[in-house]
Amino acid sequence: MLNLSSKVAPWLVILLWLGLSPLWIEKGSLWIDEAGSAVRIFDESPLDVWTQLRHEGGSNLHLPFYHFYLWGSSKVFGQDEVGLRLANLPWMLLGFVLLVFHSPGSPGDSSRAVWLALFLTTSPFLMSYSNEVRPYAMQFGLAAMAFVGMARMLTDSKSIFWAWLMATGTFSLAWTTVYGLAWWLINLGFLLANRRQPECDRRLKIIFAFLAGGGVSALIFHAWAVSQGASASAVGQTGWKSLGYAVCEWTGAAGFLPGRSALRMGDWPGWEGFVFPGLTAALCLLLLIQGSVSASKGSPIKIFPAIWMAPAVGIAVSGILRNFRIVGRHFMPVSPSFFWLLSFGPGPKARFPILRGAALVLIALWVWSDVRLATRPEHRKDDYRGAVNYLFENIQAGQVLWWAADQAAARFYNLQNYTYVGNVDRETLSLLPKPDWIAVSKPDIYDPSGALADFIAQFGATQATVFPSFVIYRSPNNLHP
Repeated sequence: MLNLSSKVAPWLVILLWLGLSPLWIEKGSLWIDEAGSAVRIFDESPLDVWTQLRHEGGSNLHLPFYHFYLWGSSKVFGQDEVGLRLANLPWMLLGFVLLVFHSPGSPGDSSRAVWLALFLTTSPFLMSYSNEVRPYAMQFGLAAMAFVGMARMLTDSKSIFWAWLMATGTFSLAWTTVYGLAWWLINLGFLLANRRQPECDRRLKIIFAFLAGGGVSALIFHAWAVSQGASASAVGQTGWKSLGYAVCEWTGAAGFLPGRSALRMGDWPGWEGFVFPGLTAALCLLLLIQGSVSASKGSPIKIFPAIWMAPAVGIAVSGILRNFRIVGRHFMPVSPSFFWLLSFGPGPKARFPILRGAALVLIALWVWSDVRLATRPEHRKDDYRGAVNYLFENIQAGQVLWWAADQAAARFYNLQNYTYVGNVDRETLSLLPKPDWIAVSKPDIYDPSGALADFIAQFGATQATVFPSFVIYRSPNNLHP
């Protein structure tokens, strides 16, 4: 039983996190991944959202639940960048409250909830992805429902509330990411084992049928989506560097590395650049290992947390086999078990009391990493808003703009009169009206053949300005300053 201070302290930590949200919520431009989701808020109805998802195909077709939520939440939180990111707060808060106040704890460890609240609210991984107009915050909240619900079922099988919470979270998670099917199988297996217990009643059998049917429907839907061409981008691939970066994200070390744009271009630091990332990752992994040992001794749910984390291996292997880049966000449903185990690291069952000091150092490093991610220019992502505003200010009537960048972002920022030249060949470029302006983002996506780069060099276009992940050129005949 938690004493009064250990009940109040976690709430104070969470409320402080919530109160500081105007400071840490990203106010900058949408980047390429966000824009593809954000444009769905302009659709007339959820039916139109679904129609557009089917028409566009791509990986977003696997995420109907999220896009319906984004469409509806934009009517409440607003349709600008901040409003769209604020819509993530309810999911993060749901996950925090479930994990901190309702996940099973070690008997006699009244400090565990405080440590868990501190780890959750300072995690650079969660801070970073709760700032994206993508389904990751929703996946965190749903995964917390599924994880906590099943964990409580394993400790209190007579409470039907936790069974329904688990089933609802698991079912919804399976409809929010194709990888959610892995956790559906895990919870279905544990529920099946529990269903065979003598105390199992008719209500639990109904929940089992609901979960089994819902998961099968999600499986059929995702298979259909794949048949319609819905798959992850083939840009990039999974190797030791991308998996290493995913570990840095999860352990909170990413803020001490160069930005993702630099890393994707191969700009990795020398050994001295890994001092703080290495220290942060080492402390986190040390506490995670100690927490896993402590939880296995004091927790009544035994191997469930380890099994919950097991799909991470399959996700990494799928990235390698299917030749697409895996990063930390793809493992988001693992997070409830990860942070739950981490919270046992500095607890009273820790082998060395100095681990509490290590936990405080880790939290301080995480806060520093948070600040760097939020303020350092190298961590800024694609600045579509800056690029479009520059073009609005400088382009003159009748001038031709070539756009080698995301078209959804162009729509979100109301850029209309342009010629799309993403991933086109030399012959096509030679047939187009000559440009006065050329906007290029991420050549590995929009000019992998180098045809546009060759044209720019031969045409004599000069660099007008640079934004994060953007270069804007003007033609040699365009004298407009």
